[in-house]
Amino acid sequence: MLKNKIKQIATANFDKNVTRLIQRIAGSEHVSLLDVGAANGVYDRWTAFQKYIDYFAVEPDLRSSDNLLYSESKSPYNSQTLIKRALWHSSGEVTLNLCRKPMASSIYTPNRKFNDLFQDPDRHDIVDKIKIECMTLDEVSNQIGKSFDVIKLDVQGAELDVLKGATKSLSSVIAIDIEVEFCELYLGQPLFDQIFNFLRQAGLEFIDFTYIYRWSPDQFNGLGQSTFADALFMLSPEKIAASNTEHAISKFAVIAAIYERGDLLLRLATALDNSTKISHEKITAVKSLGEIISARNNRTQRQLNRATKIIRLFHPRVRAHILH
Repeated sequence: MLKNKIKQIATANFDKNVTRLIQRIAGSEHVSLLDVGAANGVYDRWTAFQKYIDYFAVEPDLRSSDNLLYSESKSPYNSQTLIKRALWHSSGEVTLNLCRKPMASSIYTPNRKFNDLFQDPDRHDIVDKIKIECMTLDEVSNQIGKSFDVIKLDVQGAELDVLKGATKSLSSVIAIDIEVEFCELYLGQPLFDQIFNFLRQAGLEFIDFTYIYRWSPDQFNGLGQSTFADALFMLSPEKIAASNTEHAISKFAVIAAIYERGDLLLRLATALDNSTKISHEKITAVKSLGEIISARNNRTQRQLNRATKIIRLFHPRVRAHILH
């Protein structure tokens, strides 16, 4: 509670300016977010923008899905929908391995030979196996009559399988926030390079790792091994600008702000400089939003660099990314 209060005070002016510009840019537009593997709830970065979000949560594990949504009277989202089906590359039936830790459950089998090298391996114990109905992401889109602007995927090794059932949906998506593995945490699962190539062929650019997870035999044993990460892929700002459509530009700007990508907003504003179909007011607001976010990111990076210089007095080879 105290931590959140301090954060609110520290960021109040920044948040106020961002909110004002988002309101000018978004207008009545809403961003549709499909959260595939929603057991942990929506990521914190989305909470400040919930009124602009149509939220679709996909979670087949009943241990996690029953408490995912707000009551209708208390929901901060523009709308919210829960889908209690597994998503896969085809429709039918699959076996879900229920692990001791619900968030570790997967259609793939945990790779215990690897996982047992690190802390808390018992969370991957398979406590039950259940047959569940599955469908494709494209089928979900058709059933609810909605395309998705952002797809978040965290399905414990099955991310590429879900994407293979989303070929039509990928033609309209703006961003994909996806968990990717560098090591085989589940037997036979696709790794980052396969997902990278698949999404590049779909026309999306790799933007960044928003978080990198490192595993170590114990918490005091070095930096740990990079085992998996959250990766952000997006359409390029230039593609969005070339569409010359207000709704695509508004949605891209909101999504870029949520991920604090001032650089992408500035690229979008530059690409729109000669547009005759987009209002000067909107282009100016996009540029201002990009400048505000970039300025804060620059300040943060300078602070990290200063901290790194101090740490290097004791550890000469440390790098700033370790502090992120």
